[in-house]
Amino acid sequence: MSTCFELPLTPNYVRDWDFGMAVRELIQNGLDQQSVDAKSLFSVDYDPDTQKLKFTNARSRLKVNTLLLGRSSKSNDEDTVGQFGEGYKIAALVLNRLGKTFTIYNNMMNQIWTSKFKNSRKWLDKLLAFFVEDVQSPNDSLVIEVGNVTQEEYNQLTEIWLSDPSVARIRTEYGDILTEPEYSGKFFVNGLYIECSGDFSFGYDVKPRYMVLERDRKSCDSWSARQVTCKMITSALLSGGLDFDTAKELIEVDADDINLIDYTYIEGGGKERLIENLEKSFEEQHPSESKSSSVYVPVNSEIDKERVNAYGGIPVIVPHNVASAPFPTR
Repeated sequence: MSTCFELPLTPNYVRDWDFGMAVRELIQNGLDQQSVDAKSLFSVDYDPDTQKLKFTNARSRLKVNTLLLGRSSKSNDEDTVGQFGEGYKIAALVLNRLGKTFTIYNNMMNQIWTSKFKNSRKWLDKLLAFFVEDVQSPNDSLVIEVGNVTQEEYNQLTEIWLSDPSVARIRTEYGDILTEPEYSGKFFVNGLYIECSGDFSFGYDVKPRYMVLERDRKSCDSWSARQVTCKMITSALLSGGLDFDTAKELIEVDADDINLIDYTYIEGGGKERLIENLEKSFEEQHPSESKSSSVYVPVNSEIDKERVNAYGGIPVIVPHNVASAPFPTR
C-alpha cells in the first residue's frame, strides 16, 4: 500500500527545460550531499542494456516534507551549490514529461518513491505525484533511478559534470586549477559546470563557498570569477603549485585569471620574485642601447605616457598589471 503526495506542478511547468537541465539538478544534489557528509559518496552508473541511469549517495535520505516547494535540507549551507530547494522535484517533472521513469530508493527511510503524472480530483488537472511505499531496504543509500535513458542522453553528462578524477589540476584552498588545455576557460563549482564569461587561460573547479552563483545556479558574473581565480593563482604561487614564469606570462597577456592581482598580498618573497621576473622580461623585450640612452618605461594610460615623454623616457603601453608592478629600478 502506498501513500500519494500530489505536487502543485503541471506537466507544462518549466517548459524550456530539457534532459540535460534535469540531470544537472540530480548531479548537483548528489555532489552537495557529498560535500556536507564525506561518507555519503556520490556516484553515477548507467546500464545501456536496461537504459537505467542511477544517481547514488552512499548514505543519505529524503524526508517527505522535502516534497514541498522551497523546502530543502541544505538551505544556507555554504558548502553546497543549491540553495533553493526545488531541484529533484523539477527534475522528476521534466523527466516524466520526456517519457522517462523516475524512482527514488530512499533506503535509509525504508521507502520507495515512484513518480508519475495523475489526474487530480482536487485540482481538476494533471499534476506530478509521488507514491511512497514502505519496504525493507538493504542499506542506507539514496538512489535516484531514471529509466528509458539512451546512450546519447547519457553522454551529455560529460558536458555537465567534471567526473574524471585524473584531470590534471593544482589544488588550492579555494578549489582546483585545471591545467589541461581542453578545460581552458571552463568553470565548475563543486564539479558542476557553470557559465562564466571572460578570457581565462586555465579551467577552474571552485568550492561553493567562494563563488556566488546567479539565481539559476548555472552561471556567475565575470567579476566574481576574476576575484576567485586571482586568489587561486596567488595561492598556487605561494604553495609552489604554479611557477612564477607562468604567472608572469598570464600578467603579460592580461589574462582574466590574474587580472585583479594585488601584489601586496603575495607573501614569503613571492612578490619580489614575481616582480623581478616581470621586470626582466620587460627589459629583454625593450633593451636600452646604452646607459646614457632614454629608458623604456611601461605605462597603461595616456596621462602616464605624456608624463614619461615629458621626462625624456620612452613610454611603452602594456597591460595594467605590468605597468603597476613596483619595479625596483623604476
